[in-house]
Amino acid sequence: MKVLTKTRFLLLIFAMLTVFLFSVRSMAQQEERPDNPTTWKYFKILANADDDSVFSKIQDDLNIDPKLGSYTVIVNILDPNSANWYVVIGDEADATALRFSWTQIKKDNQDKLIAWTGANKENLNKKKYNYGSVFLDAIKKIRVKEIIAPPKKEREIISTTSYINPYFNFFGGDPLGIPLKKSFGFSFQFGTPYSGPFETDLVGANFHLLGAKVGITTRIKEFVLKHANGYFDPTGLPGQANSTFGNYNNIVAPRIGLQAGYVLPFGNFFEISYFAVIDTAEWDPLLLVPNQNGDLAQPYMPNIIKNQGSYMNFELRYPFRTFGSTRAKIYVAKYFGEIHIGYMGRELRLAGSVFDLRLDYVVDNPQRNWQFLGEIYISNIAEGFGLNSFALGPSVRLTRSQAGGIGIVTAMLNARFKLGDFFDEK
Repeated sequence: MKVLTKTRFLLLIFAMLTVFLFSVRSMAQQEERPDNPTTWKYFKILANADDDSVFSKIQDDLNIDPKLGSYTVIVNILDPNSANWYVVIGDEADATALRFSWTQIKKDNQDKLIAWTGANKENLNKKKYNYGSVFLDAIKKIRVKEIIAPPKKEREIISTTSYINPYFNFFGGDPLGIPLKKSFGFSFQFGTPYSGPFETDLVGANFHLLGAKVGITTRIKEFVLKHANGYFDPTGLPGQANSTFGNYNNIVAPRIGLQAGYVLPFGNFFEISYFAVIDTAEWDPLLLVPNQNGDLAQPYMPNIIKNQGSYMNFELRYPFRTFGSTRAKIYVAKYFGEIHIGYMGRELRLAGSVFDLRLDYVVDNPQRNWQFLGEIYISNIAEGFGLNSFALGPSVRLTRSQAGGIGIVTAMLNARFKLGDFFDEK
């Protein structure tokens, strides 16, 4: 009887130890760890439907229509009482933001949100800071696999849909491309794909079909400063004083131009086009800015006046994703006889910020001086449904100054609107 009682006692102790160890292990698994996003209970995700289908599916669960291409989702499952768990679409501090119960999202979609480990996921629970946080906090959020990634959209790799672009840039950048039916549609440009604010007066519209395009361009003289009143002979014009920013290194478009192009059908990596001047009529030509570096062969700072002739253009590009961006690419291009080297990306997500980035370098050539264009547009300005629909930021052009050094030719604001996704790729 004593042996039986002792055995039962030992079994009871063993059972209690087993329960205790499993409880400790379970608590350790549930404990939130800053370095493990899957343990976070209160977090924000800068969601993009291109990243994963879950960001479209949760909109189905929450009956959000029309669908959002990019938005912010906040999850709070901290409270011990699961009835208080909630989801917010938009800014939690905004009283008009959409708030839902956590249970309105299907279980498999809940699991995917909790298990998400991308750099666009941010822990909103209180965390401790130290002296190194100012340097390292943003770096810790970077995921190496998301710095560079392959495209995820058909339109980014197929030649017949490469023109589709929901981003309307105020000055320069890729044309706004609106499809009527996939490979058939229109695009509209304000400036060249490589120009910045008040660099050129060119505007145009194009028709696209199966990778080919044909379009017409004209000019809006107010897009380039500064003009004289009426027509005059530039050779007889005295030197004009420069204004706050340089009125040089600009491109003046013809009154009417015709352009045609084609994207090679082996993928979206090479586009060739032709531009011809149809109407050379001029009005209000640019004022001339004196060259102060003593170059007698070039008494005025250069501008390009495209009022005659024709031009073969091309763009060799490589589309990819940078920090979860959309429509990112690096390129080497020739446009109006100039070589361009650059990078462009929309909606990059880094350290809790969403922004656009555009960099373009014009190689020094006989027509005008070298030039570097740098633009960064900050998104997340609006709230709710307009969170990523608008982005605004500085645009700076650097080139050779009047005195021969490096100077700022323009420093202004540029912006873009995102009009939405024009078709859904299954």
